[in-house]
Amino acid sequence: MQEHVYRTYKSMLFGLAYRMLGSAADAEDIVHDVFAQYLQTDKRDIANERAYLTKMTANRCINVLNSARHKREQYIGTWLPEPMPDEGWQDEASAQTERKEMIGYAYLVMLQRMTPLERAVYVLREALRFEYREIAEILERTELSCRKTYSRARKAVGLDAGGDGTGLSKEYAKPDRVRLQYQFVEVFLRAADSGDFQPLVTYLKEEVTLVSDGGGKVRAAIKPILGLERVLAFLTGLSAKGRFEAGFRPIRMNGEPGLALVEARKCTMLISIEWEPDGSRIRHLYIIVNPDKLQRFNRGSLGTSL
Repeated sequence: MQEHVYRTYKSMLFGLAYRMLGSAADAEDIVHDVFAQYLQTDKRDIANERAYLTKMTANRCINVLNSARHKREQYIGTWLPEPMPDEGWQDEASAQTERKEMIGYAYLVMLQRMTPLERAVYVLREALRFEYREIAEILERTELSCRKTYSRARKAVGLDAGGDGTGLSKEYAKPDRVRLQYQFVEVFLRAADSGDFQPLVTYLKEEVTLVSDGGGKVRAAIKPILGLERVLAFLTGLSAKGRFEAGFRPIRMNGEPGLALVEARKCTMLISIEWEPDGSRIRHLYIIVNPDKLQRFNRGSLGTSL
């Protein structure tokens, strides 16, 4: 029976924790602790296993986020979420309850602008499809309070305060967006090989921002790089210094096309992109070079190739 509960809910709980924390390692630790405590719990008073386990996981995530606030403030450069290879992070049991498209990297970055409570309400509503009544019970808030928190969360990331629980899934899973992502990956691969990044102009908006995360472990731009000309100059400079000489590989990460720089069979850089909501241009380039956040791409596989 315990094994059945573990198999049924492990992936869902990991998805909740990963979305809230932006760290796969921390998410795994929390899920492990939740099941360890659940094994010692008297089950006779538990009417809804899914809600009970979700409550334990969400509350732990809120506590971790609150305690990690100072640590994040001391982080060298911009903190970005840990990316994930596509393969192996979900199973069929979770596929029926999760919006799988809502694990995209830009989505994870966006969640960082929310408070821990807003993040919990938003993920429970948007990704896991809980009703407000259920969210209120899980977080021990009133239903009205959860509705207001959800509204604040949407406003915090520039979305209208609707309530159908489908806002981001509509924005981040459009077929045209996926096609353009594949096109951009191909154009970037050619640009990195030639050292000429001018063809990227077709895809990047004038106010594009490049954000890199080295975590003080490796060299990276400490502050975001703003504007098309500066971003192109930055990429051109890295190429001229031989930074891209090893060559990129097109991969799938967080359910979307991405790029991995592979040196001596080791991933040393990942690039993800964020589009404007209307799909017209790319507004953010995310470059992850912190080796702690690349470990899952160096465990015998770089993830699924395109």
